[in-house]
Amino acid sequence: MPPLHRHQLSLEGILDFSSTEGLSTIQRADAKRRFYRIVNHFLPDSEIDSSSRSQTYSPPRLISLTYQYALSDEARDNFLRAFFLSVDLPIVRDGTGDDGDPEVLRSSVFAFADYLMDQFFLPCKSVHLLTLYVTL
Repeated sequence: MPPLHRHQLSLEGILDFSSTEGLSTIQRADAKRRFYRIVNHFLPDSEIDSSSRSQTYSPPRLISLTYQYALSDEARDNFLRAFFLSVDLPIVRDGTGDDGDPEVLRSSVFAFADYLMDQFFLPCKSVHLLTLYVTL
């Protein structure tokens, strides 16, 4: 039996939050706008993708909802940092409006969702199921 993952109350053990400097209001607004533009662009793809994983959940929707339900601006800033790092884009743009090759970006967005699912959400679910089983 594989070792159980410990219950994570936050993504801190999963994502590197070593950079704790907050984003400025302008940086946050720009990053948030770009984040939603990228994630929303791939929503239709997630619903027609034939892979078995995406038939059980929508990767872009998982990313979007995880961001939306972050409890503080600091948590949302950290999530944005992790997202942009994962998709290999700077969180603060250098003046260009280009977000890269759409196919590479799509692959990175879906890989980030898989990472969240495998490293955070599924371990949380297994701990909750185990707790329920033990208490019965």
